Amino acid sequence: MWSGLAFVAYWLYATLQWRRFESPSYDLTIFTQMLQRYARFEAPIVTVKGADYNVLGDHFHPLLALLTPFYAAFPSAYTLLVLQALLVSVSVFFVTKTAHEHLGRAGGWLIGGAYAFSWGVQNAMAVQFHEVAMGAPVLAISLWLLLRERWVPAAIWAGLLVFVKEDLGLTVLVFGFVLALRSGKLLLGSLLGLWGAGMFALTITVILPTLNAFGQYDHGSNISGAELLGDPLGVLGEILASDQRMGTVLLLVTCTGLLILRSNLGLLVLPTLAWRFVSSNEGHWGTGWHYSLMLMPIAYIAAVDGIVLLRKAKLPFLRAYARHGAVIVATFAVAISNQLPLFELRDPEQWRTGPRQEAARALLETVPGGSVVSTDVSLMHYLLADERQVYFVGMPGNPVADYLVVDNHAGGWSAPVNIAQHGSQLHPGTTWETVFDESGYQVARRVG
Repeated sequence: MWSGLAFVAYWLYATLQWRRFESPSYDLTIFTQMLQRYARFEAPIVTVKGADYNVLGDHFHPLLALLTPFYAAFPSAYTLLVLQALLVSVSVFFVTKTAHEHLGRAGGWLIGGAYAFSWGVQNAMAVQFHEVAMGAPVLAISLWLLLRERWVPAAIWAGLLVFVKEDLGLTVLVFGFVLALRSGKLLLGSLLGLWGAGMFALTITVILPTLNAFGQYDHGSNISGAELLGDPLGVLGEILASDQRMGTVLLLVTCTGLLILRSNLGLLVLPTLAWRFVSSNEGHWGTGWHYSLMLMPIAYIAAVDGIVLLRKAKLPFLRAYARHGAVIVATFAVAISNQLPLFELRDPEQWRTGPRQEAARALLETVPGGSVVSTDVSLMHYLLADERQVYFVGMPGNPVADYLVVDNHAGGWSAPVNIAQHGSQLHPGTTWETVFDESGYQVARRVG
């Protein structure tokens, strides 16, 4: 039940965003252009990152190629939003199934619902498609198999995570340790851990730099190895003193009713938290964006395991707590639900469109299919339709576009732009005429 409800809720939310022309970032465009290329059996060159930018040199996520047939059948950025809702709903099925098998029907219902609409899942869905949408079901399946003591299938599924995103190799390393700890199969756990560690090292030192336009691992600059090695206690102290970082930890622990602390599955959250907290990018520290999605299957399945273990505790208080564990987890999820993105669905006003949306639709009709377009973030996802070649306006190496599109209200500009003048500044020697100017949106066509 929860799987179906989650799909419908997140599909509706994605549809709401799509109708309102919301673009939290240009990441949806990146993955859409990637699948466009895969559908043509071409290298994943993503022009909004650069004219010849291979996106597999940014993050390593070849498993996303499995989504190509769906995109080929329905070629739209909206397809990726629907696919993300579907992938998350699959993870909901396996988290709920795990809880049902170990806690009974009521426990499965409570834990499954808490996970389906948890803060980490909702925040990830609100920022549209990212590669971790593929990781959530893979991780949920591997944890389900682990608790069923199906060690080899659990290891195989966990091993696939290295093809979802490069940092997940570290999660696979810890998964191997936990598997060995729980099963006693030291060889299997060691092989899985070596696979994860080896792929992590290979990916960030060889694969990504080889495919990267600048011959480097771009995101490595977020972490200072010299600082980590030179003053580890200082780095730890900085992390512990950070309200944002500790707030994330507190929310992660409390959403499970502290039960994550009883299960050794909780160790699996450490790699993701570690790279996020040592990063210099403050956007990695908090509870927003998509960075906590991969923590959610771990947290809620660890809560299931924690309840099972506490049922056998010597202290009567702990056994009583375990009996109410699923209720506690579900209660917390309900208590914070009004602070999360899906709460918007209750408001009819959110479904009404206005002049801005009408202007956006009119703009898309102004720009011919097949044309070369430079644009800001605002309507980038939508301009990908009709075989348009889309570039991020102002990126070095971009070809001279046929059309320039900007949004002076929500396009990320620090000051209003006159698009015709801006075109001449971007490409000296060219001339442009404004062919659309409405509700903050502007379009200029190159005329010389």
